[in-house]
Amino acid sequence: MPRENQEYFESSLSYDRPSMSKLPISSVSQRLSFADNSAWAVHTDAMQRLAQGESIIPLSLGDPDFNTPDYINVGLIEAIKQHRTHYTSPAGEERLKIELARLETRSSGFQRHPNQFTVFHGATGAIHATLSCIANPGDNVVTSEPKYIGYEPTCMAIGVELKTVAMQAPKFEVDVAALLSAVDERTVGVIVNTPSNPMGNVTPADDLKRLAEECRRRNLWLISDEVYSLLCFEEKHVSMLNVVEHLENVIVVDSLSKSHAMSGWRVGWTASSPEFSERLADFALGAFFCGSPFIQDGATYALKHNTQRVQKMVEQYKQRRNYTLDRIQCIEGLSAEQPAGGMFVMVNVHENGDRFARQLLDETGVSVFPGSASGECTRNYVRIGLAKPVHELEEAWNRIQDWLDSRKKTAA
Repeated sequence: MPRENQEYFESSLSYDRPSMSKLPISSVSQRLSFADNSAWAVHTDAMQRLAQGESIIPLSLGDPDFNTPDYINVGLIEAIKQHRTHYTSPAGEERLKIELARLETRSSGFQRHPNQFTVFHGATGAIHATLSCIANPGDNVVTSEPKYIGYEPTCMAIGVELKTVAMQAPKFEVDVAALLSAVDERTVGVIVNTPSNPMGNVTPADDLKRLAEECRRRNLWLISDEVYSLLCFEEKHVSMLNVVEHLENVIVVDSLSKSHAMSGWRVGWTASSPEFSERLADFALGAFFCGSPFIQDGATYALKHNTQRVQKMVEQYKQRRNYTLDRIQCIEGLSAEQPAGGMFVMVNVHENGDRFARQLLDETGVSVFPGSASGECTRNYVRIGLAKPVHELEEAWNRIQDWLDSRKKTAA
C-alpha cells in the first residue's frame, strides 16, 4: 500500500465516529444481523488461514475452480470495445432474452418467447425478486429439506417464513405429497430445487408435473430452481419448462454461474408468464435499475457459441464425484449416496457434523461444510465440494483418512 494511502487508512481507524445506538435501523437489517452464520464459520476460517499461507484444502464452497472459457471472455471484451457500457432495459438485454427463448424452445418443445425472460444479478437476485413479487411479510413458502442454504437469508430479508419439510433418508428425494402437506393458509408458493443443492437429486418429470398441477389447483406459485441444470451426470436434466407448457403460476430460475464457470459474472434469469415477467421487470427497475449490457453480451455469447468446454467441465465433475465416492466406500464410519448432478457429495459422518467439520479443519487443514446448515435432518452430515481437481481431492482424502484412523487408535 502506498505511504499516503497507509497514512489515510491509519487515520481513519482513529476517527471518532458518532454512535449508531440512536439511529433508526430497519427490521430487515436486524433480522439479518442475528441470522445464524455459524455454518459459514469453518469456511471463513479456512479461507483466512489459506490467505495466511497455511496448507488448507477448501472443499466447503460451491464456486467452480475452472476459469471462465476464453471464448466467453472474448465476447465480453468485444462488447466493451463497442462501448456497450451504458444503461439498458431493467428486464435485461433483448439479445440475451432472444437467445434464452430460442434455447428453451428447442429444449422443451414448447414455444418460449423473449418477453417470458427477465435477467437478474445471479440466481439469488432472481429468487429475491420472485419472492418479493409473490409474497408479503408474514406469508410463507414451502421447500424440501435438506435445503439450499441461500433460501433462508433471502426469505428473512423480505420477511417471509421458509417452511421446510424433511425428506426421507438416506436419499432425501423430493416427496410431492409430503411437500404439499406443509401448505397452510399463509403459503403463497413452493420451491423445488433440481438438481438439488446439497444432495444432487434430480426430480423426475412425473413428480414435477404432479407438483405443478397441484400448485395450480391450489392457487400457489411454483418456483423451480435449476441452477445446476447442465451439471447432470448419467441422465439429461428435465426442466420444469419441459413438463409445463403454460407458466401462469410457474417461475423457473437458472444461471450461468455453475455451468459455465461464471459465478462472478452474476448472470441469472427467470422464465415465467409474460405478465409476471412485467412485474419482475418493475421490481428490477426499483431495486437496481438495470444490469450491465457488456456482461449480458458476454452471457449471450456464452449461450450462442457454446462449445465442448462445458461438457468437459461436467465430465471432470463426474470424475471427481466418482473418486470421492470410491474413497468414502473405503472408510469405515462414512457413507454417501451417489448424486445425480451438482457439484457436492453429502457425507454421513454418523456424528455431529458441525463438530466434525471444525475438528477436521483444525487438525488436518481440510474444510468441509456442516450439514446442519441444510436442515436438522442432515445434522450428522458434511457437504464435500467437487471444485478441486482429483490430485487435490486425493490429498484431502488422504488427510481425512489418516485423521480418522488416528482418532480410532486414540479411542481404543
